[in-house]
Amino acid sequence: MRLPLVRPDELTPGQRPLYEAFEAMVDADEYAGFEVRDADGAFLGPWGVMLHFPDLAEPLARFIDLVQRLPGLSERARHVVVLTIGARFNVTYEMYTHARLGARAGLRPDQVAALCAGGRPCDLTEEEALAADVATALCASGPLPGPLYDTVVETRGQRALDTIVFVTIHYLALGTVLNAYDVPARSPGEETKNGV
Repeated sequence: MRLPLVRPDELTPGQRPLYEAFEAMVDADEYAGFEVRDADGAFLGPWGVMLHFPDLAEPLARFIDLVQRLPGLSERARHVVVLTIGARFNVTYEMYTHARLGARAGLRPDQVAALCAGGRPCDLTEEEALAADVATALCASGPLPGPLYDTVVETRGQRALDTIVFVTIHYLALGTVLNAYDVPARSPGEETKNGV
């Protein structure tokens, strides 16, 4: 990572509340099995970056929280969107975490692999295929194609389309931050330690 990791004993008064909020967040079952802190307690991934920007972290966290609660899209389809974006922009930390989360949500290993390689598995559900298509189109230049927009709204509903759009925005923003600061999927040496 291009920014230094911030150990707990190095936290400024502005960073400490954010660090504590991140601690509470990553204690959730969703983060079980992921490396989110190094041996010194410094946060990795997006948390390690956002500790450097406490004034921006709070409104971004609020936006993310609101997006994660939007209705109209299954958990599998959400991960299809995230993996589509992660692969499009080669966001290693997004693919590292969401490959596992997508599998927990029911995506098969071959589907996850295809999405991480930038493809779209042919056997996704209609919802998942449309989610992948919308995310892909939003990563290209120009407006979302009218026939795709209309198909999603007619078959899945306006809420589903809106949720796909805002999940895409969420992970485009997060992916940009992760790529700007070259955040790896794991901390240095973790692959050797765990044999992965």
